[in-house]
Amino acid sequence: MPKHLTGIDHCVILVRDLDAAAATYRKLGFTLSPRGFHSAHMGSANHTLMLQDDYFELLGIISPTDHNKKWRNHLDQNGEGLTAIALATDDADKACHEIRDMGMTATDPIAFSRPVDLPGGGKAEAAFRVTQLPPGSFAGAEVFVCGHLTRQNVWLPVLQDHANTAQGLAAVIMAAADPERAAQAWTRVFGKAAVSPIEGGLAVKIGKTPLEIITPTRATERYVGVAPGRLERDRLLGLAFRVRDLAKARASIDMGIRTVKIGDSVIVAPREACGTLIEFGA
Repeated sequence: MPKHLTGIDHCVILVRDLDAAAATYRKLGFTLSPRGFHSAHMGSANHTLMLQDDYFELLGIISPTDHNKKWRNHLDQNGEGLTAIALATDDADKACHEIRDMGMTATDPIAFSRPVDLPGGGKAEAAFRVTQLPPGSFAGAEVFVCGHLTRQNVWLPVLQDHANTAQGLAAVIMAAADPERAAQAWTRVFGKAAVSPIEGGLAVKIGKTPLEIITPTRATERYVGVAPGRLERDRLLGLAFRVRDLAKARASIDMGIRTVKIGDSVIVAPREACGTLIEFGA
C-alpha cells in the first residue's frame, strides 16, 4: 500500500437540489453539518455527514466554474447519485508524487477552504489540499485525494452523533459487468494483496474499507426487492454503514421512506436517497 494513500477519506453524493437532498438524509436519521460554501473557484457547496473516522458529503453546484465542469457534465449525463471517492492522505503533495511514480496522472495539488459554524457560536475554516486523477482513471468512479489541513474543524463531535447510530463506512458498493477489469486501477494503486474474491465479484481493501465490485446480476440478487437503478454501465451503487444499533437505525428512518430488511441489513433504495443505495448493518 502506498505510504501517503491511507484509505477512504470520504465519498461524494452529487445532487441537483442541495436543500432537498439535505432534507432526505435527515429523514434517514443522519445529522448534517450546516451548508458549507467552497472557495469561489470551486463554485460548489455541501453538507457533510461525519462518522467516526470517515464521512460522506452531499455536493451541489452553486455557480458554474471550470473546476466543477466535470460535476455538471456528470449530472447532465448520469443524474444524481454516488459519484466520487476521496482517498485519505497525510500529505497531498507526497501522494501526488506517489501516484505519478506509479505511471498514473495526477494534477498539481490545489488548496481550497470553506467556513465552518462552530457549536455554541463562532466560525472556523475547514481547509484542504487535493490532487485530482483524470476522469476515466478508475472505472465507474471519479477519484481524488483529499488532504485535511484542519481536521479539528471537520470532525466535530456534535456532527458525529446520528439518530441512526451510524459509526462508519462498512463498504462502498460498485456494480460492474467485469469486476476484475473494473478493479485494475485500484489493484495498481493498492496492490494485489488488497484484492479478495466475494460472491459475484471482488473486494479491494482501501485502508480499512472495502470497495465491493459486483456484477449487475449479483447486485439484483443481493438487493432483491430494492431496484438498484440502471446498471448498464460501471457505476458506484451505494454505501453500507456500520451502525451501533440496527433497531434504532430502522426506527430513525422517516415513515415516508420505504425500507427493505435483507438478512441483517436495512436497505434504502436509490430512488429514495438521491440515486444512492443505502445499507445499514450492525
